Amino acid sequence: MAGKLIAVANMKGGVGKTTTVVSLAEALAADDSNVSVLVVDLDPQASASVCLAGDDLLFEMIKDDKTLDAFLDERLIKQEKTKLNSKIHKAVSATYHAGSPLKISLLPCGLDLRFVEREIIYNLTKKSFFTKGIEGQMWKQFNQEFLSLGKIYDYVIFDCPPRISTLSEVAIRASDLVIIPTIPDFISAYGLAAFVKFFWEKEMFGQTPKRLPHILITRLLTTVRQHKRVAARLEEAAAKGESPVIRLFRTRVPQAAKLADALSTMDDESSFKERYPTYSRKYGDMTLMLGQLAQEVKGVLNGI
Repeated sequence: MAGKLIAVANMKGGVGKTTTVVSLAEALAADDSNVSVLVVDLDPQASASVCLAGDDLLFEMIKDDKTLDAFLDERLIKQEKTKLNSKIHKAVSATYHAGSPLKISLLPCGLDLRFVEREIIYNLTKKSFFTKGIEGQMWKQFNQEFLSLGKIYDYVIFDCPPRISTLSEVAIRASDLVIIPTIPDFISAYGLAAFVKFFWEKEMFGQTPKRLPHILITRLLTTVRQHKRVAARLEEAAAKGESPVIRLFRTRVPQAAKLADALSTMDDESSFKERYPTYSRKYGDMTLMLGQLAQEVKGVLNGI
């Protein structure tokens, strides 16, 4: 069976997108020791990359050109026959579960990704490619390289930037599931309709995303009345099938210091590994919630 592609995206920053990517990747890997997960960092801030690899290893990967931006530069600008798989760091997780490290690999990005994307557009424009032609080149690379990763990994999770780039747009449209983390407050929920309409009512190469988007309520504070009202409103909209149509995960991710602490890293790699030797210690009382989310995600992907 081909692996599943999951895009985690929201045009608004600060909604727990990277927290969702890293914790979901580890939850899926912890749920089944035979499962392999690849995290692809599409965000130039490289937050998911540093959370998984730590500062020292990420520095080495950037220095050795083992990044997404290096691949795009070599493939689309320098016209080299680089393979995407050569940029992936296998077994990057420092977190153990049932006596073994979680089977998580990483395709990181560096801070140069935004400049590389701009250079690609500049180079293709010089070759008389217009917007659709540039999108077509990205779509071609995605189909040739990224889709084939589904033959190697059970889950490929894309951490998309808080903006719409050509690469993230392709990833969102090609993924088997799009998760939109959202804080249940007015500001965070305000742009959801525009985001959903852009991708689910506008085709690119005759294709819209394969499934309706699934909203994941994050950083929930049950003591805040606005959070409770907005969460109830999202539930009502999903139940009634209001436009734009969405689905809503039952799992709620609370505002929790344990989750924030779990994503922090230390400068010294050995200290980082010693700090979180096991999955259960890393997430503490959040493991039950993450297990529920992993089961929900698997249920959606399997059509349950």
